[in-house]
Amino acid sequence: MTSNYNHSTIDSPIYLSDMVVFDQTYKSYYHPLCFYASKFVGRNEAEDIIENLFLKFWNRKQVFKDTAHMQASLYQSVRNACLDFLRSPKNKNHIDTTILEAQSSATENHLSLLIKAEVMAEIYRAVNDLPSQCSKVIRMGYLEGLNNSEIAKELGLSEQTVKNYKGRGLSLLKDKLSGSAFTMLLLLITWK
Repeated sequence: MTSNYNHSTIDSPIYLSDMVVFDQTYKSYYHPLCFYASKFVGRNEAEDIIENLFLKFWNRKQVFKDTAHMQASLYQSVRNACLDFLRSPKNKNHIDTTILEAQSSATENHLSLLIKAEVMAEIYRAVNDLPSQCSKVIRMGYLEGLNNSEIAKELGLSEQTVKNYKGRGLSLLKDKLSGSAFTMLLLLITWK
């Protein structure tokens, strides 16, 4: 496989034993899967679950017949891993998994979460395609929730420069994202 490998255009087997394919799969799906998992468990637990899931796929040298099969397997595996996590003895006192299973098995809710996760994937891909510094500022400010002064301090920039990068980034994202993805990004920005 070449480094130009793209999941959205491939209808042939996907070999996660190939380092380039694995790396691109991880980068493409990590954040959307974390978003999806965080609807079942906490953010830190979601990140651990996703990292463990990818480690399992790497160790198994997982092969998927095509992109649709891979996406379905990833989301189903995440859901199952979250439920397993919640069923574990150390979490029994924190949540009634029967309620969670009933809620998460509802097709409408499940599909809604998948759609939101895919829109988040589109947002993350677009943010990653921005110029480097602009991408960092947008990610830190809008997706990680840092304020301008925190971003400026961490990146060694002035607050005005951070504001400029945010404005430029949003302008570029408006052109790159579908209407629904840009709307969701705006909702994320305003609800933080």
